[in-house]
Amino acid sequence: MSIIVILEADVKPESKSNLLTLLTQLLPETKQYKGFINISIHSEEDTNQVVFYEEWQTVDDYHAYLNWRTETGVMNELGATFNAPPSIRYFNTENVSSTMN
Repeated sequence: MSIIVILEADVKPESKSNLLTLLTQLLPETKQYKGFINISIHSEEDTNQVVFYEEWQTVDDYHAYLNWRTETGVMNELGATFNAPPSIRYFNTENVSSTMN
């Protein structure tokens, strides 16, 4: 089973385009990281809220990735575009299926 990571950030209005440019540069490396499955970035139309919707094999894989990004200084770069530290939540992917008649 995989996990879903939802990172929500309140981005400084003047930094939103810089954040999106940084992500465009950084995501190819993210996609190569052990345990990575998928990521999509979403922004709320009328606010400066940005949501990272990520899928990883395990929480440990995500934590290893986050530690690596912190050690390389990337988290400081990204954090400089935020008004406050982001909220990060973890969700287990449940094995529930539905059938439609």
